[in-house]
Amino acid sequence: MTERAFDDFFDDELALEEEAEGKVAAEDVSAAAPGAETAAATGDAADAEGAAPASDVPAAGATAATEAAVSASDAPARQAPPFWMVLVITAIALLLGVIIGYLLGSSAAMSSLASAQADAAAQQTADTASDDASYALPEGHPQVEVDTDGTAHVAE
Repeated sequence: MTERAFDDFFDDELALEEEAEGKVAAEDVSAAAPGAETAAATGDAADAEGAAPASDVPAAGATAATEAAVSASDAPARQAPPFWMVLVITAIALLLGVIIGYLLGSSAAMSSLASAQADAAAQQTADTASDDASYALPEGHPQVEVDTDGTAHVAE
């Protein structure tokens, strides 16, 4: 039901646009050749009487149509922007991309470093707590002493 109402709305809008375009075109023709309506009326009157229309009546109608076509073609055509403007826009887009990429990358790197630092701190506290247990040998093994130069000796 809503799709039907939606379609009807746009159908009405299209009809209004076509009507507005028709009025604008009619105003352009009447503004371009003010004598065109009188010439057409004279031609219609001549046709109604059965007489041949004057030779200048079709020419006036053709002139009005030609002038309307010329005025429609006088509308500014869309042109591509100049090449330097395309280069400037491209450079700005590239610069913004680099800046945004740098900001995103640096924030990701900072968060990664922060989590790595937190992991290292947690590992260090775990190592400190278990340092005494890691150097203790199981029962039945001889005690080993390690000198500062790294040599090991069996304790007696």
